[in-house]
Amino acid sequence: MHIDPDSLSPGRRYFLMISAIVPRPIAWVGTNNEQGGHNLAPFSFFNAFSATPPVIGIGFSPIESKPMKDSLANIRRTGELTVSIADLSLGDSLYESSAELPYGADEFEATGLTPAFGSIVAAPFVLEAPVSFECRLRQLIEIGDAGSVMILADILMFHIRDTLIDARGTIDPHRLQPLARMGGGRFASLGRIFKLPSYEQLPD
Repeated sequence: MHIDPDSLSPGRRYFLMISAIVPRPIAWVGTNNEQGGHNLAPFSFFNAFSATPPVIGIGFSPIESKPMKDSLANIRRTGELTVSIADLSLGDSLYESSAELPYGADEFEATGLTPAFGSIVAAPFVLEAPVSFECRLRQLIEIGDAGSVMILADILMFHIRDTLIDARGTIDPHRLQPLARMGGGRFASLGRIFKLPSYEQLPD
């Protein structure tokens, strides 16, 4: 089957992409609202793009009811954000934080999560999350004319639960148990973790 993306509606194109590009890590983005409250929302168009400097990227797509996501509006205004990584125990809270609330509503209050504050940016991260980053906007890239935007942000500080760090100083994936996004309403956790023969010489 061959499908020309231009032959699809925006909705069908979106659902085809998110069902093919899996699993996707989830950026649980914390920002500050203009009125002084806090915003928290998950985004699965997210990944790491550089280690030196440490840079992440997040994609924002408009929806009919809200041409600009609250998180993006806050990032444009303040240049600051946090990204928390949800584990399996936080799945329900992550889903609840995706609800379309009026601008200024506090998703931390709505979900019962605890806002935590680091030492560099004013935006809050999720205290209950096993890993969080304090970030500052590096670059904002307008994609086309439909309102899609990609941001690149520098990681300024890592916040990592002590019990996740292994003897090499890296995060043990078995302890992290990250939540990942699939297509539709599906999520995933880590399944079988293995090495390909070509990678056997690399340390665990």
